[in-house]
Amino acid sequence: MIKKMMSSKAFAISGALFCCALWGISTPIVKMGYAYIDETHIPSLLLWVGLQFIVAGLVTIGICSISSKKLVLPRKESLKGISIVSLLQTVLQYALMYIGLSMTTSVKGAIFKSTDVFFVVLIASLIFRLEKLTAKKLISCVIGFLGIIIMNLDGLSLQINPIGDGLVLLSVLSYSFSVIITKLFAQKEDPITFCGYQMGLGGIVLTLIGILLNGTFDFVGMLPIFIGLSLLYAVSYVLWTVLLKYNPASSITIYSFMTPVFGVIFSALLLSEDGGVGAANLIIALVLVCAGILLWGYEKKAK
Repeated sequence: MIKKMMSSKAFAISGALFCCALWGISTPIVKMGYAYIDETHIPSLLLWVGLQFIVAGLVTIGICSISSKKLVLPRKESLKGISIVSLLQTVLQYALMYIGLSMTTSVKGAIFKSTDVFFVVLIASLIFRLEKLTAKKLISCVIGFLGIIIMNLDGLSLQINPIGDGLVLLSVLSYSFSVIITKLFAQKEDPITFCGYQMGLGGIVLTLIGILLNGTFDFVGMLPIFIGLSLLYAVSYVLWTVLLKYNPASSITIYSFMTPVFGVIFSALLLSEDGGVGAANLIIALVLVCAGILLWGYEKKAK
């Protein structure tokens, strides 16, 4: 019954869009947090995000334990998967992303981040052989990716920074591998427990790195934002893990094209800023992203 509901098209679409909306709204919330932290100091940013993931992991494990009336623990067989995913999805993704973004533009960062859909499709089909690579999937990815490029066209610089751009792409590649590995290991483990422990473990590593490199931020002033982001990450990553367990990885990841679109919309609503994205560009981007998603989900009816 649960598997049928989780794998239904309606739940997959609404759940994936909800996750993307949460990640989109995190963009202006993170910007609000920059008032209490030196956004150019990488160790401070790693400490900040590390503590958020520790709290997100504790909240997730705590809620599971309360509902189960006992402390939930991962299976011994899942420890390897938890360690790998925490390294790829939490530690490497955020460490490489923050370091890379300090050397390249946020516009290029947003565009590079959207390549995760391509990477997931290729990794799932060519390396792990979990899905079939089709022309329809590739065309859908290209259409959605064009939407993201058009949305960021006004601020796009063609100047290449090999190190900065390369680190951001490695961050995206790390996340993309984590998506597939999450799907593989979550098949034999409760996805909520799996996600809670991988977030907590990754958060501990990032926090230790931040502390060792003298990271710091105004925790008291940041508290409401800190709590909000921690809960946001807990809900979004847990739901995303559940969706990955019961659905093909690429069919969920295709909705990631909506994350930067949501980011621009929520930034305009909460911060009264558009990030340099004009209304026309945003509308065209939204149309292309939706077209890519619709093409992906289109199934020709049998005669």
